[in-house]
Amino acid sequence: MLLHTHLTLLDGSRVRLRLPQARDRAGLLALLGRVGVGIDLLDLQRTLRFDPQRRAVVFATTWTPGAVAGETVVGVGAVTFAHGTPDLLIADEASAPGLGAALADVLHTAASARRAA
Repeated sequence: MLLHTHLTLLDGSRVRLRLPQARDRAGLLALLGRVGVGIDLLDLQRTLRFDPQRRAVVFATTWTPGAVAGETVVGVGAVTFAHGTPDLLIADEASAPGLGAALADVLHTAASARRAA
């Protein structure tokens, strides 16, 4: 999976794709609040910590002046390689139009590549 790279969305905005980091907890909670999704703490921990042999998790961020580390989490997605389809996909479409579909494509490609290897 291509990580630490950028995607250009339909409106021309760019998002950065990267692996989750421990400091993303607050950003993930803020994203969930913006899109109105609840999550329990165990699921939150599973999103931030995962087995890369069985699952891929990717965060999408935008550069935001004044934000922690200069970025705002605008999306998160995950795929379990054995299943091949995203089992977690949350995108702030108001901040990043088209991100949900773009993340789904990235995750599907990662799972397909993993199964082919």
